Order: sequence, then structure tokens, then C-alpha cells
Amino acid sequence: MTGATSSILGHYGADDLVDRIMRALAAAGYNTASPTVEMLNLIDQLHGGGLNSTKAQAEMVGVAKETRVLDAGCGVGGSSRYLAHTYGCQVEAIDLTPQYVEAAVRLNELCGLDKKIVVRQGSVTDLPYADQCFDLVWCQNVTMNVGDKRRMFSEAYRVLAPSGRYMISHLAQGPGGEPHYPLPWAREPSYSFLGTPEEILECLRGVGFVNIESRTESGAPGSARNDLGPSTIMGSDMPERQANVARSANEGRLIRMLVVAQRK
Repeated sequence: MTGATSSILGHYGADDLVDRIMRALAAAGYNTASPTVEMLNLIDQLHGGGLNSTKAQAEMVGVAKETRVLDAGCGVGGSSRYLAHTYGCQVEAIDLTPQYVEAAVRLNELCGLDKKIVVRQGSVTDLPYADQCFDLVWCQNVTMNVGDKRRMFSEAYRVLAPSGRYMISHLAQGPGGEPHYPLPWAREPSYSFLGTPEEILECLRGVGFVNIESRTESGAPGSARNDLGPSTIMGSDMPERQANVARSANEGRLIRMLVVAQRK
């Protein structure tokens, strides 16, 4: 295990995640005796932009019932559940953090989606799937923790069927200097791997992706999240870390990227 991997596992690892989620939802007035996907989506979207971002990305990439999806870096499974529930598609999901995998499996069962979503523990740089078996590889704010992006992108390319699509959201290095830490994905720089937008796109092209559509955004987000926020899962210091994202973006230190790339 590398030092960066150990730091990442320590950063995200937390116990009793399902109990924490249920307590937070109950405190907000929800009936947790019969949890629904819509209820969980208020708290399980750990990436920037929350559920609104997930909805926008799904529309951008055109998910359908027959789409074979890999959620590469699934966290506690929020996006997997949204996609399976909204579109009826089959989802494979993988995450490096064992506690996230355990929580995702349990939450899928509670929502009755355990037959639509299969979750396993593993790395996005060494995917345990056969060649060309997915139509869509979905990856939200995972790349910032991956130093070897060429290997990550090569693995995504390998498991995609011809003309399959790779959707990633990423925060890249802006021209304004290093971002302010702590950040949602890293409390210090040793396990934060940003790259510039140009480097990210060049790496995607280098492993063979074509028809690359990239949207970038600088400055703070234009709309507020409408969910309960990820502090329950990610830790009580999340407001500070999220504020550092907004500050860094406003100062040109971070650039938001939304990218769809196609396998030949």
C-alpha cells in the first residue's frame, strides 16, 4: 500500500456510516423505517454540486435503461442508486474505502436495489472487470485522489465497449496557485493530484479517447446544494473544506471540469 493510498483510506474511512445517515435523516424529520432512494439522495451525494450535479451529468451523458454502468469510485453509492432507480439500468460499483462499500451495500438493500447494483471494494486503477463490458463509466470527483491518471483512464478505456462513454467530474489546478487546504478530498496536498485542464484532456487523448466534450467553470458554484450536506459522512469539518473549494475557485486556484469522452 502506498503512502497516498493509506492517506486516502484514512481520509474517507469512518465507522457506523449507515447509522449516522439514518440518525441525520430522522433528525430532519424523515421516516427512516422505510428509506427511499429520494430520501437517501439528500445526504449520500458526496461530490460537489450534490444531487443537482448528478442529475445534470446523467442528462448530459444520456443514461437509458439498457445502459451498462460502472460507477468508478462510488462512495456510499448515492449516484449508483440514483441511476438505477431513475433509469432502471444495471450498475456495477467500486470504491477503494471498505467502509463506503459496506455502507453502499446496506443502503442498497434498504432501498430494495440490491438486485440492480453490485458493489465491490477495489481501485479505479486496477478494475476487476472484463474488457469492453460497460457502456458508461461514471466517475464523480474521484480523479483528484488518483496520482496515476493515465492508468486510471486506461482502465476506464479497457472496460468500455466500442463507442462507450467515460463521464468524469474533476477539480483541476487553476492558474492562481495552489488551492487552500483542507479540501473535501484531501486535508493536505500529499494525496491531492489535480493537474491542469489541459493535462487532464491530453491524458484522455493519450490513452485513446475521442470526441471529448469538456465544460469548465471557474468561480464559486452558481446554485446552492438542496440536500442535507455530506458532513454526516465526511466529517464535521466539511463546511470549512467546502468553503476552501469556493474560495480557491474564486481565486482561480481550482477549475471545475465536466468531461465526456468516447471510446473508439
